[in-house]
Amino acid sequence: MILYKKIFILLLPTFFLNFAFAHDHVEDYGTKEEAKELLIRAANLMKVDETLGLTMMTVKSGGFVVKDLYPFCFDDKLTLVSHPHNLGASMKDLEDLNGNSVSEIITKNAKDGQISEITYKFGRYVLGDNKLPEEYLDSTMRKTALYTRVGKYYCMSGYYKK
Repeated sequence: MILYKKIFILLLPTFFLNFAFAHDHVEDYGTKEEAKELLIRAANLMKVDETLGLTMMTVKSGGFVVKDLYPFCFDDKLTLVSHPHNLGASMKDLEDLNGNSVSEIITKNAKDGQISEITYKFGRYVLGDNKLPEEYLDSTMRKTALYTRVGKYYCMSGYYKK
């Protein structure tokens, strides 16, 4: 009986901590400041080790997926070379709110060491899922992305305005 009491006493704080913070999980969405911080961290890592940086941005356990935020990069062929959900996908069809090519704007304007901003139509991923739900594919949700040039890549980190 004493053993059961000890186990109960040891597990009791864990139960209350889980209950107290249960609401703090998937409903938090990232801010512009957090997206900028992730982009800066990713760009700095890529300057030190390009392959490691691209890998860490792609694997979800790499430390770059925070809330609904993540940095990603694409190459001159407009192919995503790092992305936790869509590695290998094309950026060709992505349009801004005026129907302009997002990748064309970014490739023309991105400068190494300078962060710029663009807003475009894109649905929000369901947190904890690996893909964009079907009902969001034609969404008119507005995503704002911060972007920069890092060597031969164009890197971005986007957030949704509340």
